[in-house]
Amino acid sequence: MSEIAIKTKWQLTQAAFDRLLAALSADREEAGEKYLLLRNNLANFFEVRGLMRAEEAADEVLNRLARKLESGEQLENPKTYALGIARMVALEMRRIPEQTANDEMPEVETSPFDDEAEEKEEKLKCLEKCLHELTPESRRIIIGYYQGEKRDKIENRQKLADNLGIPQTALRNRAVRLRDKLEVCITDCLK
Repeated sequence: MSEIAIKTKWQLTQAAFDRLLAALSADREEAGEKYLLLRNNLANFFEVRGLMRAEEAADEVLNRLARKLESGEQLENPKTYALGIARMVALEMRRIPEQTANDEMPEVETSPFDDEAEEKEEKLKCLEKCLHELTPESRRIIIGYYQGEKRDKIENRQKLADNLGIPQTALRNRAVRLRDKLEVCITDCLK
């Protein structure tokens, strides 16, 4: 009988986490603050690059950094090393297809043979019902996000982000969450 090697993903241990904190600062409280700041900076690094799972990616970078330190590696500047890891993780994430915001409003699935006006009317009513279930701000965001064509759409999105006081990546993330919420609502409504 042949043995099958099962690879398991490395898990962050308390000892590895302690080493990571010690590498950031000798003072435990200061190390905790630096850890949180580094995690926030890493999440921003991924958001700016338009990657959807910024928080998960930041955690992955910190896990890899902790693993490196746990192996006994002495790093002169852990924050700089973390940035190098973040660049590699960003490249890996770009290779993996991920769900991004489409340039179209959510479409209700229809059969190619569905020509009945009654069914289309029902789907439109569901979309309207679901839009009205959103808060006024959420409704304004989702409608504004998909409003316009080509250049106008880009300008509308920039104005919307500016009015909300958020970066465009944050606006895109909100639009994706709202679109997903609408799709679920529409599907439930049609059942």
